[in-house]
Amino acid sequence: MWCEASRSVDRAWRQVVLATLRVACRAAVAIRPLPAIEGKPPAPRSVVVFSTAGIGDTLSDTPAIRALRESFPTCRITVVVHRGRRAVLEGNPNIDRLIPHVKGPLSFLRTLLAIRGERPDTAVTLRANDPDIWPLAYLSGARVIASRPRMTRFPFLVNLPVDVPDWMERPGVEQTLEIVRALGADTPDPRMEYVVPEAARRAVEGLLRDRGLDRDTLVAMQVHRSPRLAFRDWPVEHFVSLGRRLLDGCPVRLVITGGREDVTAAGAVAEALGPKATLFAGRLSLPETAALLTRCRMLITTDTGIMHLGFAVGVPTLALLHPYNAHRVGPHGYGRLHRVALLDRSLWAGEDPPQVGLDRLLPEEVFAAFQDFWGEAR
Repeated sequence: MWCEASRSVDRAWRQVVLATLRVACRAAVAIRPLPAIEGKPPAPRSVVVFSTAGIGDTLSDTPAIRALRESFPTCRITVVVHRGRRAVLEGNPNIDRLIPHVKGPLSFLRTLLAIRGERPDTAVTLRANDPDIWPLAYLSGARVIASRPRMTRFPFLVNLPVDVPDWMERPGVEQTLEIVRALGADTPDPRMEYVVPEAARRAVEGLLRDRGLDRDTLVAMQVHRSPRLAFRDWPVEHFVSLGRRLLDGCPVRLVITGGREDVTAAGAVAEALGPKATLFAGRLSLPETAALLTRCRMLITTDTGIMHLGFAVGVPTLALLHPYNAHRVGPHGYGRLHRVALLDRSLWAGEDPPQVGLDRLLPEEVFAAFQDFWGEAR
């Protein structure tokens, strides 16, 4: 019931935003038009970056933020992030200030006041799940607004449009790097970045000691259930089958991770595998999950935010992916540190959304990929 109420509020907010802000912004632009930009704009002195999507997308934006820092070292960089994703960017050395944002009229005003206090001359929208982000960029006072116009219903608020025709064919990190390249920013390092807080490391070390796991070789399995993109999920029985093969063939202990929404499925996996599997799903914060991953020899995961977190903290990651989006979400720039177990493309007819799910990727195929990767990652 609470989820349905939340979705109703979300729909109402979107309708209000789209109706009210479009009229208001049209009027504002008629009075205060954005300047025309030819070529690359001047180097920014203060830039506000909007990255207000999910965990994986926010991590995928960190190379673009690094590109801004490396290319404009004296520029002040402010990042607006979804309030629930703030932990993804806290401690990032390339960010001077984080401003958390959540949908709603009062939050809109609070966010706007905080942004205007930074006096940005440039605004960059990398990704955004909410329509009010582009009006925030315009009202920030920035005179250069860079974004991909196809992401918004407010394209008239973008005076540095970045057209990326092959957007859906690019790895996620390359998508938003292309946006900041329009400002003259770039980086030779496309890897995602996450800084694990020392407090989280200490907390996880204590948890592992309490459970007698501090001296064991650990393999993490991320069990996830998606309410919208079920074709990316791997069945509980497949995780159990794989887990038994791992425990029979390798001197390891398994740690089962997942979010609060994954506790039931993850708990079923842990219970079926017995005492050599420890359930952490729903019990760790994002920083603590990152700290746990740094203690693991390997992470096995489907397409989740934790998969991207594994990439970012450098744990060898075996990603179980569907060919529908593997080219966009898979590892990029990590050399041999990561591996993909891919559903046979011949099983998928190219539908959007896919009618054939990841359940067709068999445990024995994943175990074979694990064995090969395990030897290489030693």
